Amino acid sequence: MDSFLAEISHPIQCFLFSEEVPSISIVLTERRSNSLKGSISSNDNFKGNFYTHRPLKDKPTSWSFENGETKLNGEAILLKDGKIWHPYQTKIKSHEVNMVLFTGLSSKLSRITNNKDLLKATSGFFRIGNGCYGGRINKV
Repeated sequence: MDSFLAEISHPIQCFLFSEEVPSISIVLTERRSNSLKGSISSNDNFKGNFYTHRPLKDKPTSWSFENGETKLNGEAILLKDGKIWHPYQTKIKSHEVNMVLFTGLSSKLSRITNNKDLLKATSGFFRIGNGCYGGRINKV
């Protein structure tokens, strides 16, 4: 019998709200072993999978987006009250982050869409909702 590794996913509900365009949000609905999976919610039925990836020893926190053949990615900068979080500092705990900036997301999305609200939203900060816990779901 052949054995294989399957990625286990757990349902979550984590909302990231655009500071620039409140009607645009990122909804993360699955926790995977090394990422959170969801989608960008906009009014024009823009479709694709959006992922946030935790930092690894040699890689920073990152994001990726897949829409058919299109695959985009970049770095994510996490903040708490305007101060940058990174895994090598000790003043901010990972569960305390409350904002994120997805570097390059807007410019890369402009290759596949001309939705001005979506591009404006993804060029700015996203507020991390209360249901999130530094990228992990709050335990109840």
